[in-house]
Amino acid sequence: MSEKPTRGSYSLLYRFILREFLQNFAVAFSFFFCIFFINSILLLVQRILLKNIDMLTMLEMVSLSMPQFLIYTFPFASLASSSMVLGDLGSSNELLAIRSSGIASARVYRPLIISSIFLSFVTFFFADVVLPWSSVVYEERLAVLMQEMPTFEIESNSVNTVGNIVLSNGETDGNIIHDIVLLSEDEDTGESRTVLSERGTLELIDSWNYIYSLELESPKILISDSDDIDSYGLSDAASAVFFLDFSEQIPSLTSSAPVNLSSRDLLAGIRARTEEEREDIKLWHERREDARLTLSDALKSNSSLSVLQAAAVEAESSISARGDKIPRNFYSQYYKAELAKKFVLSAACFCLTLITLPLSMFRVKHGKLTGFAISLLIAVAYWYMLFGVQLEIFNISSSPYLLIALPDLAILFIAVMLIMRFRKAR
Repeated sequence: MSEKPTRGSYSLLYRFILREFLQNFAVAFSFFFCIFFINSILLLVQRILLKNIDMLTMLEMVSLSMPQFLIYTFPFASLASSSMVLGDLGSSNELLAIRSSGIASARVYRPLIISSIFLSFVTFFFADVVLPWSSVVYEERLAVLMQEMPTFEIESNSVNTVGNIVLSNGETDGNIIHDIVLLSEDEDTGESRTVLSERGTLELIDSWNYIYSLELESPKILISDSDDIDSYGLSDAASAVFFLDFSEQIPSLTSSAPVNLSSRDLLAGIRARTEEEREDIKLWHERREDARLTLSDALKSNSSLSVLQAAAVEAESSISARGDKIPRNFYSQYYKAELAKKFVLSAACFCLTLITLPLSMFRVKHGKLTGFAISLLIAVAYWYMLFGVQLEIFNISSSPYLLIALPDLAILFIAVMLIMRFRKAR
């Protein structure tokens, strides 16, 4: 009579599966990290406008921005690594050998599922703790950097472009600039402005909104209309001060927006916005009821047909002006969606790993490569589902919690259906 396997009998199998998972996770994590890094961080570096900062400070700013996309990297890396492990085991017949030795497939899945649950907690930690903290530190550090140096990279004999402002200068001495040519264009009016000055001083006057003053000596100003070359004006002065507003040019990858708040802050915001929303809904019902009462009073008074028609038109326009749908507070929906997304992205590590388990039922060529390709297709589908439901949160009259959870629920449903089908087929 054979002995029943003990828990320790499977330790070798568990270590083997876990080692394979971690190795593939490192590869998949690096791949998705590079994708989000190139798409987000390099764009930030290009737009950060702080061209004189040292490499160490630049790396610090980039590091503080990383949690913004790490919350997406963990779920997709978990999906890819599980697919690669199961695909590789299937292609080399190792899964068949494991089953033939009397070991259930559930023993193979267990390390993958436990690892995905652990990664779910790690993802939530980054989304709820690291991301809000890094956002605050980033804003504080950026404000300090903007106080320490001008937005323009002021070097001798250089040309700088920020937005629709172009500054050409000669020799510089600190914030004193010589031989200045300042070009700017108003996008609304199409008016172009050219300013010439032999000497000027650039100073930061608002470190939070990134507004600078450029004080010029004996400037000459040419104002022209880009649509009419014959329309221009030329003037000069003993001195002039120009205010340069760079607030719209500062990247907003990390900010105090709801996406960068902790769950505690989001809950506080939801409670405050919910009270406002209740007041709006109450007022909406009251005004619709007032319109109906006005029409009812007109009917009871046996008024003439013209009076009744006028009352009906007024009531209908009053009701339609306030819309047929119950009003929803924009920020209430936004805060609820961001709170739900923290949990949805965290749970995605488990759900996306679960949908890879049926891959073990197939024997495919180039298992690891095929598994990775399948994971990319699932990742793209999940990304589009998540992006799509986020666009719809302001078009629904109910709470967005269930809507944001739809991608996870859809993946979970498909995974369970596939697992049940293949279990019956065996």
